[in-house]
Amino acid sequence: MATLQCPHCGTQFEFTPVTHLSPTDSHEQELLQGTLNCVQCPQCQKGLNVPVRLLYRDTEHPFLLVQEPHPLPEAKARQLALQLDESATIAAQHQGIQRPVVRLVFTRPDFLEKLYLQKNGLDDRVVEFAKYQLYNGGTEGGQLSPSRHRLLFDFSQKNADRLVFLVYDRVSGRPIRVLQVPMAEYQALDAEIRNNPETQQEIEHCFPGCRVDVDILFQQLSQEKP
Repeated sequence: MATLQCPHCGTQFEFTPVTHLSPTDSHEQELLQGTLNCVQCPQCQKGLNVPVRLLYRDTEHPFLLVQEPHPLPEAKARQLALQLDESATIAAQHQGIQRPVVRLVFTRPDFLEKLYLQKNGLDDRVVEFAKYQLYNGGTEGGQLSPSRHRLLFDFSQKNADRLVFLVYDRVSGRPIRVLQVPMAEYQALDAEIRNNPETQQEIEHCFPGCRVDVDILFQQLSQEKP
């Protein structure tokens, strides 16, 4: 339980935030609607969004997803990612269990994307690499720019033959286009990564830790340029 102080009227009150999620809990709808960990001040009735670290854990399909409540400077984000990866490895060794896939994000849209990629049995490394190809190959309707556009998996689509992305304008934050990739292309790339050691090494080089994001890949590649 946490003690909150309303920024509008100064009233202090108690609130128990949700910090852990699992495949069987009852908070998924609140997460989708953006109302998870939102509370109303008992005095002025203003709504408050309580920022907390959120963890989703799936023990049946070993997976741990962590959302930090606030963005961090890049150096601190890298340090936190290393700590999470190391902690997951040590805990799995001590317990004699399979190490979970660990992912670290900093926003609710990224948390939802990772969550539903996992729920749909999709490898987010393959998806992020597919985004990279879309940025570099151009698409019907014009070239995508990593600095102006953001791609997010559209988990609301149920077409098993297509991988659907929403293209967001980074300035307005609004979706402006829809892109569809044949699922056969995803499956071919996934099979190539699984079966070709050289491709496996390439994908591990692109996404070496728990921060699997095409934006980080672009940063990494820009730093590697002579």
